[in-house]
Amino acid sequence: MPATRNGRWLLVVDIAIPLALYYGLRALGVNDVTALLVGTVPNLISAGISIARRRRTDLLGVAVLVSMIGSAIVAVVGGDARALLVRNAWISLPFAGITLWSLRHPQPLCYTITKAMMPRRAAVMDRLWEENPRFRLAWRKITVMWGILSVVDAIVRVVASYALPIDVVPATDPVITVATIVALQIPTQVLLRRSGTFHEVFAPRRAAALRR
Repeated sequence: MPATRNGRWLLVVDIAIPLALYYGLRALGVNDVTALLVGTVPNLISAGISIARRRRTDLLGVAVLVSMIGSAIVAVVGGDARALLVRNAWISLPFAGITLWSLRHPQPLCYTITKAMMPRRAAVMDRLWEENPRFRLAWRKITVMWGILSVVDAIVRVVASYALPIDVVPATDPVITVATIVALQIPTQVLLRRSGTFHEVFAPRRAAALRR
């Protein structure tokens, strides 16, 4: 399934390879800044490929590239490894801003992202969006929660980057990422269940059985 392949790509290219490069280079005696810079290369390539595939302006993808390039420049100029460690916070903050800003548009970002990840359910989601006010309200509330949790994610990353030993921070980053992803699922599921539309979107067979 495409979603499974995307998940594996994320795990390998955005998490496993950067960690292997960093800790491998550190074991060879390479300094923190150089090891971290080399570790960002897979992320830069992944973000660039993602933007190129979409063939259109991707605000989030651009924010990721700018934050990584900017933090790399600051780290090289100042020789500060923590400027690189904190870079993911500068990804979470733009995501939070873009997410909350999307509430001004007819369809919020969280709804469009979820629909894009579930193309087989897109027609059902579009129908519910047009016909069901509770469904629309649920996605707007979900979007607010995603924005708030993304700000919390950024704060946690900043604190971890400056409070923990440098060699420990890269290993904690995937943990924070997984914790944030899990946390984002909670309001999504709770609010959609309260709207009475969860089963139609995520468990269509069960929804059909319930209607019988």
